[in-house]
Amino acid sequence: MPQSDPDATTQLAAVEVQGEMPGPGLWRVAKGDHVLWILGTLSPLPAKVEWRSKELEARLAEAEAIINPPGGSITSGAGLWRTALVLPSLLGARKNPDGATLQDVVSPELYARWASLKPTYLGRDRAVERWRPVYAAEKLQRKAADSIGLEFGSPASALVRNIAEQRKLPVIRPMVHIVIDDLKLAAREFKANALADTDCFERTLRRFETDLDLLRTRANAWAVGDVPLLRELHEADPESACFDAVMSASALQKRGLDDLPGKQRKAWLAAAEQALGEYRISIGLLPISELLKPDGYLADLSSRGYVVTAPDEDESQDESDVELAPTLDQSPSTPAGFE
Repeated sequence: MPQSDPDATTQLAAVEVQGEMPGPGLWRVAKGDHVLWILGTLSPLPAKVEWRSKELEARLAEAEAIINPPGGSITSGAGLWRTALVLPSLLGARKNPDGATLQDVVSPELYARWASLKPTYLGRDRAVERWRPVYAAEKLQRKAADSIGLEFGSPASALVRNIAEQRKLPVIRPMVHIVIDDLKLAAREFKANALADTDCFERTLRRFETDLDLLRTRANAWAVGDVPLLRELHEADPESACFDAVMSASALQKRGLDDLPGKQRKAWLAAAEQALGEYRISIGLLPISELLKPDGYLADLSSRGYVVTAPDEDESQDESDVELAPTLDQSPSTPAGFE
């Protein structure tokens, strides 16, 4: 396991990409004369980038429908109003059970590595010392990203949403709806039990000890549309370990959140097939990590008879083939797209 190097963790290099950048190209999914264009989204991205994809604008100008990324909602069986009343009790869920500190719940070696990084990005923050490892890791990542000129959010999603509203396009929202009748009890159970989040914590620390350039390089690659480089980098991200740590909690597993990614994937694929069946041209959004997986969403579509072409595989198309749309002005986060 890598040890921390004080000299290596003092400062991440700033992002390099500035100005107007196109982002990655679009994945093409086709059957007959019906085409679904998919943009892979990424966060965080360089804050100084003026993101604009002429290809996406052109496709949006002719699109007949939009497919949102997979999302979800959690409500109480008593209804949304009742759910709103118990939500404040969830705010304590990020703290360790029984008042434990990070130093109490991780190994001495891991805590020493945390202690060497914390002053650089979190200063003398005392509250975070009582947080569960997964939430402490998330805060460290966000502060570190901000320090090197990255910001969270998706300009691609904002552009698609704005143009969909302007053109009054139908929007397909693939959602997983979870009803928890005993939401208050579920919150108490979640807060009372530890999470299996040591792996998430360790991998996040490792990023800032030995993979200091990963966030910056990945963000730059997305901004300039370097899909081959994005393929090389996507396996190195600790986000899946952190998401799995939270979703593996027994309080959530036994209340319908078991295999949530699988359920969201099923919902999005059903929406994609609906759009491909009903509309000649549609636009979809997915996290780029899902598009880059060999066994991801695109593999499912391919197995169902759709022809899938990645932007770095289509040698026949260049900018002259795309009829550009008129210039359009562009007008955190909850895990897994939940509302």
